[in-house]
Amino acid sequence: MHTCSHAVVGCMDFRIQKTVTKLLEHLNIPEGTFDRVTFAGGAANMEQLKIHLGLSKKLHDSCMAVLSVHEDCGAGAVKEDLFKAADTARSMGFDPKLFFIKLDGTWEEVKAA
Repeated sequence: MHTCSHAVVGCMDFRIQKTVTKLLEHLNIPEGTFDRVTFAGGAANMEQLKIHLGLSKKLHDSCMAVLSVHEDCGAGAVKEDLFKAADTARSMGFDPKLFFIKLDGTWEEVKAA
C-alpha cells in the first residue's frame, strides 16, 4: 500500500488555489506527499467529503485531514460548515485541522468545539 499522512480537502475555486498552497507550506506539508481533493463547496460538501476521505483512508491510510471552505463561495459554503466537516472526519478516523480561506490571500484556523 502506498501511504500518506494527510488528506487535503478544499474548494475547486481558482481564486483560492495559491492561498491553499501557501497554507500547506506553512503547515510544513510538502507538495506530492498528500491526497489533494477539490470540489465545489470544499469541506462543506458532505457527500463528496465522505467519499473522498473514505478513499484516502482506504487507499493511502491517511489519518490527518486539512479541511477548508472559503469566503464568497459560489456553492454556498460558510465557515460554520467546518464544524460538521470536523465531526464527519473524526467519525472516519481522521484528526481534522480546519481553515477558513479568505480571498485576500490569508486564512484563519478554526478550532473545533
